[in-house]
Amino acid sequence: MTEDYFWGVTLDKTKVTEVWDPDVKPDANDSSHVFRGEHTLLVKQAVLGPEVPDDEVNVIEVEAMGYKSDIKFPVVVLKGGTGHSQCVLDLLFPDPPVTFKLVKGNGPIHLLGNHSVGTGEGMADEEDDDEIDEEFEEEEEEIEDEKNSVDEKKRKIAANSNSKGGKAAKRPKIDNEVD
Repeated sequence: MTEDYFWGVTLDKTKVTEVWDPDVKPDANDSSHVFRGEHTLLVKQAVLGPEVPDDEVNVIEVEAMGYKSDIKFPVVVLKGGTGHSQCVLDLLFPDPPVTFKLVKGNGPIHLLGNHSVGTGEGMADEEDDDEIDEEFEEEEEEIEDEKNSVDEKKRKIAANSNSKGGKAAKRPKIDNEVD
């Protein structure tokens, strides 16, 4: 199970870098921002602030973990006064930390998205499935034992009726039979 939270950051000339790392506490005495579980960040949109001067180009670069090493690439380029003050993104960062940096322009540029936290209940679900499987196997064994017990009782009854001197049942005589 995951919990999703709205996420956002603003980069401008006073704050050119932001590091997303939910595993690091901002203050050792503050436990209100501690999340447990696996974290992912999905950046969905970049919005240029209305105060950006015409023709000013703003570029945001991201540094994150790649397959074999860290990678660093520009992911947003927006120009003031063009009428296109936003862009849709689909950037998934499955592993913190992720560093966002305003490498050109003065901003502000607002990045928006979702911070997802896996609560670890997926593991509990697998454990529950294992328990259910064990219970099912136990029930199957009990049913098989009961079936064998019923079959054994039938054999005993049949053997018992034959051993008490009971005669084998006579077949009815049919007219066409010869004695």
